[in-house]
Amino acid sequence: MTNDFKAKRSGGNYNKPKLSPEDYKQFKADEKKDVYQLIDSAVTDIVNTPAEMQKYLDTQARMDRYSAANALLIYKQCPEATQLKDFDGWRDDNVRIKKGAKSISILEPVDFTRADGTQGVSYNVKKVFDVSQTNGKRPSSPTVNRDPQNLIKIMLRTAAVNFESVDDLTDPNAVAFYDNDRNTLLVKRHVNNSVALFQGIALELGYAELSTRSESFSRKDMSYQAVCVGYMICKKYGVEAKSFAIDRIPAQWKDKEPKEVRAELSKMRTAMSDIHSRVSEEIYRQQQERSVDRSR
Repeated sequence: MTNDFKAKRSGGNYNKPKLSPEDYKQFKADEKKDVYQLIDSAVTDIVNTPAEMQKYLDTQARMDRYSAANALLIYKQCPEATQLKDFDGWRDDNVRIKKGAKSISILEPVDFTRADGTQGVSYNVKKVFDVSQTNGKRPSSPTVNRDPQNLIKIMLRTAAVNFESVDDLTDPNAVAFYDNDRNTLLVKRHVNNSVALFQGIALELGYAELSTRSESFSRKDMSYQAVCVGYMICKKYGVEAKSFAIDRIPAQWKDKEPKEVRAELSKMRTAMSDIHSRVSEEIYRQQQERSVDRSR
C-alpha cells in the first residue's frame, strides 16, 4: 500500500505502552484498524464533496513521496502538512515538538518472515509530526510561476513519450493532445500563453502516464484522473490550476468500495510523481551544470 519508507524491522520504543504481550498485540491491531477506517472515511469525504477532493489533491501534490493511502491520512489529520518526521527524527535534527501537539498516524512497511521462510511486508502505524507542530522552520511554498517556459521545455524533454510540434489539433481550443496510437504528445505551435500551454501539456502527460497503467486506453474513462494529474502537477510547480475541473467527480466513484477508489488515486499519484521526478531530476542536473560553469 505504501512506498514512502524503506522497510525496516523495528522502530523506536519510546512511546510503547507498558502492556502484556497479548494486550500490546491487541492494542496495535486496534490501532491499525482505526487507521484503515480513517482512510475509508477520507475516501468517502472526497468522493462526495468536491472541496474535500481539492484538499486531498493539494495534500498529495505537496506530499508526492507519500502513497495515496498515506496522503489520505495526512489530508484527514493535517491537510496543510509540508514535512513529516517521527519524534526521533525531529530530535536528531535538534528540533522540538510543541507541547500538546497531536501526532499524525500514517502507515509504514515492516519486513517479516513467513512460516515457510519467505519474506513478506506488513504495515504498522507510524506516529509523525508536521514541521508546523515544532519549533522548526516551515519549508517555503512554491511561488506563482507566471511564465513557466523553462518548465515546459523540461517537461517535454523528459517526457516518457515522443512529442511533436504541430500547427493544428482536432480540437481548435486545445494546445496539446496525447495520441495513444502513436504514443506521441502533439503540441501546438505558436501558443503565446505559456501558462495555458503548461496546463495543457500537464493534462496530456497525465493521459500518457495513465495509459501505461491501464490494460486499455480510453480518454473518456480516464479523463477525470488525467485532470487530477494535471492539476497536481500545476500545484507542484506553482502554476495556475483553476482551469482544471476537479469538481466533476465521476458519479460512479460514490458507489465504489474505498479500496477501488484508492486504486484510482494510486494511479493518479504515481503518474504525477513520475512526471515530477523526471522534471525535478533535470532541474537539479541543470543547476549542477551551472554550478560547475561558475566555478571554472
